[in-house]
Amino acid sequence: MFNSISSKKVYEQVIEQIQESILIGELKKGDKLPSERELSDRMRVSRTSIREALRVLETMGVVESRQGEGNFICTNIEKSLIEPLSMIFKLNDGTWQNVLELREMLELQTVKIAAIKSTEEDCRELKAIVDEMKKETQQSSNKKEIVRLDQKFHKKLVSMSKNYLIESLFVTSSKLFEGFIKDAREKIIATSWTKEVLVDKHDAIYEAISCKNPDEAYNKMKEHMDIIRKSYEEMNNTENC
Repeated sequence: MFNSISSKKVYEQVIEQIQESILIGELKKGDKLPSERELSDRMRVSRTSIREALRVLETMGVVESRQGEGNFICTNIEKSLIEPLSMIFKLNDGTWQNVLELREMLELQTVKIAAIKSTEEDCRELKAIVDEMKKETQQSSNKKEIVRLDQKFHKKLVSMSKNYLIESLFVTSSKLFEGFIKDAREKIIATSWTKEVLVDKHDAIYEAISCKNPDEAYNKMKEHMDIIRKSYEEMNNTENC
């Protein structure tokens, strides 16, 4: 699996070999890496170089170290996306518009894919979430529960794409979204007209998906995202007054 190394910047080449093993499928999520001694022997480099490479890979979110067990390929790969994306966002003075545009790009295309790939079981699960949202909206003022159901709805939509890359990007953007705009969902749902309309839009998105109509699903998600954008603009204008 690994080759000997003899040139400069040894630890970087160790990193490259481990990354290559992941890319070609020799190492998968959750796999345990050989011990530092084994890696050192196989690659013919010092254990210091191996240790340095593993530290870098851990910082990158590729490898996780478990006390008393060893080093493993990280099962939460999204972590390796979230931290650098958050750093880029902050260094470039990111705005809520940047975050929302990212979410729009992801969800508008994802809902079309979901409409094509969804199964009957997927649609039943999505309908159950919408029904819960309707019930909660009519019978309760518990914003946190409605927020939880809203998150569950969008997460389910993404899983219906059957594309792990989309799912990883969605998880990453959602964490950035929620971290930057604290309590944003609750603030939107606190507006009664928005709450009712949002539930109706979720229902319309479900109907389009269940009818296997990707264009209609896109249009309904676009209407949904337009409402979200309008709400954020109003919130932002109020806070700046």
